Amino acid sequence: MSTYLELTNRVLRKMRETEVSSITDNTYSVLVGDFVNEARDVVQRAWTWTCLRSTQTVSATVGDYQYSLTGAGVDFQIHDAINDTQNARMRQWTPVEFNSRFLLNSPASGAPTDYCYRGLDANGDMQIDVYPIPDGSYTLKFDMTIRGSDLVNATDTTSLPIYPITSLAYALAARERGETGGTAAQELFQFASIALGDAIALDAQHYPQDLTWREV
Repeated sequence: MSTYLELTNRVLRKMRETEVSSITDNTYSVLVGDFVNEARDVVQRAWTWTCLRSTQTVSATVGDYQYSLTGAGVDFQIHDAINDTQNARMRQWTPVEFNSRFLLNSPASGAPTDYCYRGLDANGDMQIDVYPIPDGSYTLKFDMTIRGSDLVNATDTTSLPIYPITSLAYALAARERGETGGTAAQELFQFASIALGDAIALDAQHYPQDLTWREV
């Protein structure tokens, strides 16, 4: 894992600038820190990285059909959903289909078999509705990719691949400075793209099934 400060200093060295002890040491280090965050955001959205995957557990209780995916925010993907109590896979439905069940018919009670997204809670995390309405206690598990927010403190860390982040941040910094000329900056972006592609190819070996369509 690399810290925000380490990533920023790596880019500063590439720009032949003096390393800093804090992101806010000067206006240029702040700018480079912004480029690091922009590059990190591009990288984390480019693939469902192994380091961003986790299993979120929802404890369903009797009569309560709406739950928050705590800490997921809105920039996430659900790869699989399991009612662990029933050892059964859950299906994703649309809000329209859920409205038909809840509003146009009398909703059933039982072991949850389906879910749908239902807006954000007060903390900015996605909420889900489950169906049928739980008639008891159930453990629901969601295999997810959760993408984080910007790095803020110098000691904040990321477990994403370093080279795609610093390569893209370097390209952004070089283009902003303009001293290298348009052609050189373009080459830096091409190198960053290659670095990202290589990193994705390596990580994709962990989840080859994600690259193959199959009916579940």
